[in-house]
Amino acid sequence: MLGNTDVSKEALYRAMVELALDALLVLEGAVFVDCNSSAEKLFGVSRTQLLASTPLDFSAPQQIDGRDSKIAANEYIALAMQGQTQRFEWLSRKADGSLFISEVGISRLNDDGTAETRRVILVVRDISERKRIENTTRIQSEQLQILLDNFPGGVSLLDDNLRIVAWNNALLHMLDLPAELFSAGPPLIQDVFIANIARGEYTEFGGQTEAETLAILMAVVQRMQPYLYERTRQDGTVIEVRGAPIAGGGFVTICTDVTAKRKIEKEYQRQSVFLKAVLANMPQGLSVFDEELRLQVWNQGFLDVLNYESSAIYRGVPFRDLLAIMAQRGEYGEGDMQQQVESRLALAMQFQAHQFERTRPNGHTHLVQGKPIDEDGKIKGFVTTYTDITNQKQVEMALSAANLQLEKNVADKTTELRHIQDDLIKSEKLAALGSLVAGVAHELNTPIGNSLLTSSTLKEKSLTFGRLVNDGLVRKSDLVNFVDDAEQASILIERGLRSAAELISSFKQVAVDQASSKRRVFQLEKVCKDVIATMGSKIRQAGIRVELNIPMQIELDSYPGSIDQIICNLVDNALLHGLHGQANGKISIAANMTEAGLVAISVSDNGAGIAAENLLRIFDPFFTTKLGRGGTGLGLNIVYNIVTKLLGGKITVHSEAGKGVNFTFTLPVIAPATDAT
Repeated sequence: MLGNTDVSKEALYRAMVELALDALLVLEGAVFVDCNSSAEKLFGVSRTQLLASTPLDFSAPQQIDGRDSKIAANEYIALAMQGQTQRFEWLSRKADGSLFISEVGISRLNDDGTAETRRVILVVRDISERKRIENTTRIQSEQLQILLDNFPGGVSLLDDNLRIVAWNNALLHMLDLPAELFSAGPPLIQDVFIANIARGEYTEFGGQTEAETLAILMAVVQRMQPYLYERTRQDGTVIEVRGAPIAGGGFVTICTDVTAKRKIEKEYQRQSVFLKAVLANMPQGLSVFDEELRLQVWNQGFLDVLNYESSAIYRGVPFRDLLAIMAQRGEYGEGDMQQQVESRLALAMQFQAHQFERTRPNGHTHLVQGKPIDEDGKIKGFVTTYTDITNQKQVEMALSAANLQLEKNVADKTTELRHIQDDLIKSEKLAALGSLVAGVAHELNTPIGNSLLTSSTLKEKSLTFGRLVNDGLVRKSDLVNFVDDAEQASILIERGLRSAAELISSFKQVAVDQASSKRRVFQLEKVCKDVIATMGSKIRQAGIRVELNIPMQIELDSYPGSIDQIICNLVDNALLHGLHGQANGKISIAANMTEAGLVAISVSDNGAGIAAENLLRIFDPFFTTKLGRGGTGLGLNIVYNIVTKLLGGKITVHSEAGKGVNFTFTLPVIAPATDAT
């Protein structure tokens, strides 16, 4: 280098300062003493103005971190004066008052490199644009990360050096990647491959060794071409991997867990196999038309039942065409074929559920059932089944004929059984009447026998008295004695005959009532008393007593003979079942008017009662516990039928074993009208 060395250094220093793009300022004390042109441009003032200023003149009152600018500046300058170079960001101010972010460096200046001075040099660079770019980049990075973190799949971004520079948590979770690979910063894709190969991953690539597998994987990535493949991890999850190169270098990879999707697809395929099997083997024909009435699904049964040629059936065939085939074959009878097709097409377009039977010209009967396919309130199509019910209809016709014959047979047998039952009831009535006659005859023996004996005695005394009269031997005492005897005999004969007459009257009334079944107005107490009177012999033979507690004012417009029969049957039932062989037996017959205006009549005894298992059966015909020992099983059935049908009433029974039984039948005061009346 030629010339004065000092001058050269000064010239060199000045040239460097002036050519520097950053603002350079020399600070001595609190005032700038030197600057370059870049400083003038940066702060928008002249050199003269700048050299008369302090750092605070070009600073914001407070810095970004909230510190007072004067305090902060003094701290930085003080440290620099101590030989500690300072570098920091500073919120600066231009002459027009606008603020900008700058990067400031402060160093101490030496005169000759050995002695300290009170001067420092400030290097100021406007980094507003850089900060803006950094901020924009940061925001974009944050947005990218938010996008990655919310992306449903795993995402990774490789740069041109095959380093993973961006990823999301879904990737780490989905592939179960070791966290330590990513904690130290962006890893190389090779390191990720090595970690996965070491734990048994990527066997589907067919590498024989770990190195071979790594080479295959690296070759896929290094080709920088789009790729798509699926891999099944050791835990059974299926991952779909898509990769594509990025313009300008790099590669983006998206991993999607398709395990559920593949399971659904597999299940769908399995169900499809089942559905095809069902369609192929179901006995009915089936068709599914879409909302435009185009055929989408059908089975062989559809062709077989409706005799369609396979060549005429294909996916999408219009329903109109199938109707036309049927019309051309005469399936819809005589008439205009076009009209037949249009009318049926119009009905189908209503998409209404339907069911009907149709007999085809070949004699086969089909049951057609259709239902619309509804999805979210919208019609999506129609499904119809066609069932050949020819055999079923034939069986139904045969069954119908058999049922008619069976009904006739049942009706005939029922009529026959009713006649038999009527005969049995008549026999039961006659048997009851015969028993009544026998009882009355026995009852008449006593008064008539007594009367006959008295009359015989009177006759003998009359003959004796006549002989005395004829012989003229009558004395006054004989006449008095004869008159006394005749008077006593007359009283006895009259009493006996009156008793017989009353008994005959009761029997006559009971017999007439039971035989005629005529309706009349009667006193309930009188009818019951007459019945008990006619049964007196049977009751005394059984050694029991009967108590009547029926108000005389109860009067019925009904059938006295039927009530006679009810009382007779219930008393006979008590004698035969409840009180048989029992001492101190008692039968109570009572009646009263209910609040509903009905007559409640009860017949009870203190006998053996009825077993619980028999209570529900006692009114069944032919049910008896003493079959062959005096019981026919019709007595209580006759009672039930008379009460519930003829007399329009109800009957109940209450009993406990060993505590007797109580029959209560409730009758209307006026019996309902019948055909007989």
